[in-house]
Amino acid sequence: MTLSALGLFAAAIFILAISPGPTAVALVARVISHGGFSCLPFTAALWIGEVFFFTVAVLGLSALLSQFAWALTLIKWAGVFYLAFLAYRLWFDLTAAKGPQPAERTSPVKLFLAGLAVTFTNAKVIAFYLALLPAVVDFGQISFASWLELTLVLVSVLAAIDLGYIALAEIARRRLGSLGHTRILNKCSALALAGAALLIAAQ
Repeated sequence: MTLSALGLFAAAIFILAISPGPTAVALVARVISHGGFSCLPFTAALWIGEVFFFTVAVLGLSALLSQFAWALTLIKWAGVFYLAFLAYRLWFDLTAAKGPQPAERTSPVKLFLAGLAVTFTNAKVIAFYLALLPAVVDFGQISFASWLELTLVLVSVLAAIDLGYIALAEIARRRLGSLGHTRILNKCSALALAGAALLIAAQ
């Protein structure tokens, strides 16, 4: 594809990724409460979910996807309950000591599934890839090589923004944790996770 087409695609993805939503809220909350490295499986799932919807749009499978709405609904509520469970644990955490705590040994598989649930039930993401993006990119002219190029751009833009969120959240976590505010951090993270769960449930 031409550089101008790739640039337009990158700009569209940037606008989607930089705007606030349940994915960003859940990601920041996870970093603040448990550290940046603990959220890598969650973050990877976010990217894979968006690549999935992009590929569905390119292949013109939107109508087929609608037939599996029941599966997306199951994923949605699984994600809602898991985020709510994490919020509950953080809110009632009585073991928080002064200073940043080591990342909790949460199962990477559970984190990965939670990330998929957040992405697969984010109405903004679904509407963007299946309804808005086709107005920006002519999917009928995309070859396999073009799909690879666009996917690389997609993941690169998402990674840049999400890693930026992670870095900023980690800085905030370390600064507040060094002041003995770990319990406050946990309360804020719990509220953020609960908010993300409510946003997903309301969609």
